[in-house]
Amino acid sequence: MGGENKFRRSQYFIDARFQIAFIARFCLITVLASALIVFLIYYFNRQTTTVAFENLKVVVKSTADFILPAMLQIMMGVTLLVGIATVAVALFTSHKIAGPLYRIKTDLDKLKGGDLRGPIRVRGRDQAQRLAQSFEEMRVEMKDSISAVKEEWDSIRSNLIKLESETQDGEEKKVLQANIERIDSELSKFKID
Repeated sequence: MGGENKFRRSQYFIDARFQIAFIARFCLITVLASALIVFLIYYFNRQTTTVAFENLKVVVKSTADFILPAMLQIMMGVTLLVGIATVAVALFTSHKIAGPLYRIKTDLDKLKGGDLRGPIRVRGRDQAQRLAQSFEEMRVEMKDSISAVKEEWDSIRSNLIKLESETQDGEEKKVLQANIERIDSELSKFKID
């Protein structure tokens, strides 16, 4: 249970630009669908007539004109309710996409910096679980490879230092020392323990 809270998100807009665009598209679909329904009902009822009482008078109107005010009120109410539901669903759905991608990107930035120590994980219910697992397998393989290279380098390094001390030529010593320092510097960028 303690591990589950570790990955609990405290904010819902992880990548606000992506998430707002995602939500806006779904809301636009909702509004367009509602407008299309009103238009189609109006269009197919424009040539029919309805008899009704208005202000204590009998009135004959086209059915489309008669039902249009009620349809517009219903459409606005339904669009508002469906819009709110759409925003909530789209927000949580986009969160399940943007959140894991943000987490993976953060972990990959650590890898880019040479830090191979921490695992790459997302929550079990998130959509990017398989992607995170693939990156985690890559991280473990890189860590094992770098670890093996570091072990081999320690052996080679001691032989080169021994060779450097036995070498009489000053220029050759400088080249060996520079190569040792350069390889040490490059390998020190990777954190594996």
